[in-house]
Amino acid sequence: MTQQLTEKSDVYSFGVVMLELMTSKQPIEKGKYVVREVRTLMNDKDEEYYGLRELMDPVVRNTANLIGFGRFLELAMQCVEELASDRPMMSEVVKALETILQNDGINTNSTSASSSATDFNASKGAAMRHPYIDNTFTKKDNVIESDAFDYSGGYTLSTKVEPK
Repeated sequence: MTQQLTEKSDVYSFGVVMLELMTSKQPIEKGKYVVREVRTLMNDKDEEYYGLRELMDPVVRNTANLIGFGRFLELAMQCVEELASDRPMMSEVVKALETILQNDGINTNSTSASSSATDFNASKGAAMRHPYIDNTFTKKDNVIESDAFDYSGGYTLSTKVEPK
């Protein structure tokens, strides 16, 4: 809104990305703003989906066990607070994400609360567990292979890159 980029505006943007992951909606879609839509629909009484059942990405919604979903949603909503002073620092966001993962049985092996890369303790070819989808996927040559993360958008990249 202020056109001034700060660490707190980055945190807000990251919160929007978190909401995009949960809903598979763009930040502004058909005149609806994902932050406002989530905030309007949130309901603490619906413990499983927090009132977001219809807004959620069907893949996430139909997952048998939404491990850590509530904590992830709460963190996303903290990131998109209206006042920058009410938002956490990015280092706190990273620490919170690592805590969510660790509490759900995923070892991050992180020694820094401000690290931006998380090592999921998987060597080449080792099985890894996704926190929201109860299946395994493999990591080969630093590329994660899983049908759960296949790109579904309509944009295609040209395989040939030419210099200008």
